[in-house]
Amino acid sequence: MIPLTKLGLVVTAALALNAESKPLAPPGHHAAPGVANLLAGSKRGIHALIARYYGTSHGLAKPPPLPNKRDTSFPPGWSYLACVDESWDERLLQGFSFSSSVLTPLQCMTECGKRNFTYAGTEYGDECYCGNEFIGSGGIPGEDSACNLPCWGDKDETCGNAWFLTLYQYNSSGLVTTCTTYPSSGSDSNSTTISDPTGITNTSSNSSITSTPTSIFTTATTTSIGGASTTGMYEDTIDSSEWYALGCALDGDNRIISDYILTGQTNLTIDSCLTTCEDKGFTYAGVEFGEECYCGNKLPTSLNYKDGGCTVVCTGNSGEMCGGEWTLDLYELVSGSTSCNSTPSATTSLQAGGAWAVPTGYSASSTSSSSSTTSTFATGTTVVSSTTDVSTGTTTSPSTGTGTGTSPTTVPSSSTTHQVWAHHMVGNTYPYTESSWSSDIQSASSSGIDGFALNMGSDSWQPSRVSDAYSAAESFGNFKMFLSLDMTSLPCSSTSDASNLVSLVKQFASSSAQATHEGKVLVSTFAGSDCTFGGGDWMTSFVQPLKSSGVEISFVPSLFVPISTFASETYMDGELNWNSAWPMGDVDLSVSNTDSEYMTALGEKEYMPAISPFFYTHFGSNSWNKNWLYRSDDWLYCERWEQVISLRDKVSMTELLTWNDYGESSYIGPIEGALPSGSEVWVDGFDHTALSSLTKYYSTAFKTGQYPDISQDEIILWSRPHPHDATATGDGVGRPEGWQNTEDYLYAVVFATEDGQASLTSGSQTTSFDVKRGLNKLKVVSNQGGIGGSLSRNGKKVVDYTAQGFTYTSNPQTYNYNYFVGSS
Repeated sequence: MIPLTKLGLVVTAALALNAESKPLAPPGHHAAPGVANLLAGSKRGIHALIARYYGTSHGLAKPPPLPNKRDTSFPPGWSYLACVDESWDERLLQGFSFSSSVLTPLQCMTECGKRNFTYAGTEYGDECYCGNEFIGSGGIPGEDSACNLPCWGDKDETCGNAWFLTLYQYNSSGLVTTCTTYPSSGSDSNSTTISDPTGITNTSSNSSITSTPTSIFTTATTTSIGGASTTGMYEDTIDSSEWYALGCALDGDNRIISDYILTGQTNLTIDSCLTTCEDKGFTYAGVEFGEECYCGNKLPTSLNYKDGGCTVVCTGNSGEMCGGEWTLDLYELVSGSTSCNSTPSATTSLQAGGAWAVPTGYSASSTSSSSSTTSTFATGTTVVSSTTDVSTGTTTSPSTGTGTGTSPTTVPSSSTTHQVWAHHMVGNTYPYTESSWSSDIQSASSSGIDGFALNMGSDSWQPSRVSDAYSAAESFGNFKMFLSLDMTSLPCSSTSDASNLVSLVKQFASSSAQATHEGKVLVSTFAGSDCTFGGGDWMTSFVQPLKSSGVEISFVPSLFVPISTFASETYMDGELNWNSAWPMGDVDLSVSNTDSEYMTALGEKEYMPAISPFFYTHFGSNSWNKNWLYRSDDWLYCERWEQVISLRDKVSMTELLTWNDYGESSYIGPIEGALPSGSEVWVDGFDHTALSSLTKYYSTAFKTGQYPDISQDEIILWSRPHPHDATATGDGVGRPEGWQNTEDYLYAVVFATEDGQASLTSGSQTTSFDVKRGLNKLKVVSNQGGIGGSLSRNGKKVVDYTAQGFTYTSNPQTYNYNYFVGSS
């Protein structure tokens, strides 16, 4: 019998679910606007709105979201057990938990299995709980009908109810593992090596798959992908395996891959081909001519690629392209399906046989690229920068412009060494070699950045990339690295998980490129407040074991917990305030509402503020379900830098977010590596490297205590491509949350060696400004058309810039709140 109190909550929850029209997007790397602390386990905004969460009255909160999607197949070894009741005032399963707006039973069982738990339970439609034992008063089997709440990720399946769990049990002796291994310090890390435990079944005589794909990206021909071209990670939704999209390759009579071929397929999709190739033990897969699937284990030594050549619609899905005429959409398996031993999928629909398709030719299109130059600043005394009021626009239409002074006249003095770090997403570096890292290091160092915080996740190939990064930094000689352990990805529920993290830090601690703070090895995290390490904590399971082995660390994580806990957490030496980089609402940042409370809570501990130029992400519900922006208006990058510089006598480090997080539009580095699948829609063509002059200018002031002299005239412009309230005609995701918090301006910074006259052009309107020697901030209302700017002195133009490949439109096809950045 269901207790009356629980029954009432069940009815309430069911009504609330029916009334809900839009699930809250999981945050990934950032809490959604208006949600203070999802990662710390606070209640989600959706339930706050309806003022009813089934566990609230008992002090229970919804677990944090899992920042991944999974599939709908069924993992081996698991079976349904019963519909059981939840414990009173505590959770029945307390090993691991998360919530997900795309939850399915498979997702829950997979995540529990990866963490070696025997039980998996779904609850309230979007919650998953794992454990090896029952805690408290619950666990009593009831009627299956009590667990009748539809899963948020699949309405045809049920995921428990309020106070009831749909319970599953793993019945085999061997449990699913995370399949992540960490190389020893002496391992070879110059190539991409994916061992068998990742779930790849390789039918060749070699037991591992080794790929060095960089050569295909650097061939200097008109048919190859240039250095600025982007590729991405593709997730096979049938079995959750991840594939690296190599690009659209030119095929021929000899075929790029031909170990297994299917032609004349009437229901071909990218997923079905990838699954077929993986199930048959192949590492490479390709789709061609809309109806052909090719599999193989080896690529030719030389390949030519052609952007825009793969435009034939898949016969099984009119919404995606499957190659073209003699052009192959080529993929490489990165990580296998969620179980460590690859199992053929029962849902594979491709059949052998069919007629050979004989393409008659292919249609090629060219791609364009743009380049920008950056200024070099000489050191010097503090320069006062200011501008005058806006002058009348030169067009007959009314024009609106704003000019404002920027650089303060003084910088707080401090004898402490100051350092500028940039957050580097290792998960976006699958095709990187040591040479790729060297290029990033050179670019970052020339901008005044001292090192990279290497955001490292659980992919089996990431330790090799980290090793390459350290090697490149060692060779460079004056650039540092430190680990930023991504605890939304890395497991941390067992003692072995803790041992893996300790081994990682020890592996690189003695490197000459290891960053230190106050003589100790610098280590950071993204999240991690919920790590249990099998009953320990960060101090006993991580900090102390490292110290016992001779490695003392300065631990400055980014934790999403109440700041009142900072003083009592003895394991942390400081805090990276991740969300200090952006406004969380419709007003600009200030030191008082961003930094002061953190510094007070930390006391004598290190405070590391964050700086970022932009934030926008636009993944749909069939992907990572992240669709929001943070207000990036009013020269955010400049303003935040100036705030941090004003704290120079109180802080010694700052972290730039980010070097290469393309999926969240916060990147300041070049567009290279592997973009998250789908993000190319708002990233390609939206270069941010022109911000490097600003990075150099402000980092110099932060590190030396003086703003540098301006030795070269320069104009830097940035703009979004459409009005904030525009309606996109072909966007299936919808406007991002927070769209109403941004405004429609073309922003500019003018570096002037002497006083002069600047003009900004937005569409048909040109607005003029008087500018002073130094740094000047300008903006004008956005208008349909192109953008540009100029700087004149004594009636002669000394700088003239027109953006190439960018147009501001009032009628976008898809939403894009990313910024285009260009410079003279």
